[in-house]
Amino acid sequence: MKLATIGVILGLIISVSWIIWGFLPMIGILVAITILGGIGYFLDAKGYSLNKLAAKMLDKLAN
Repeated sequence: MKLATIGVILGLIISVSWIIWGFLPMIGILVAITILGGIGYFLDAKGYSLNKLAAKMLDKLAN
């Protein structure tokens, strides 16, 4: 079910981007999504989580 949802969202992003901005900006958007998704996948594989990062940042701010 997750992959189907991701596919639908990706298709929506591609079609809306192509209609609104044209071809080259759409490619830029897809490249940015791919790069940021890859970074997110890499951080997830390394074991980082948003909760741990937020707790660490709040702890540093509190000190």
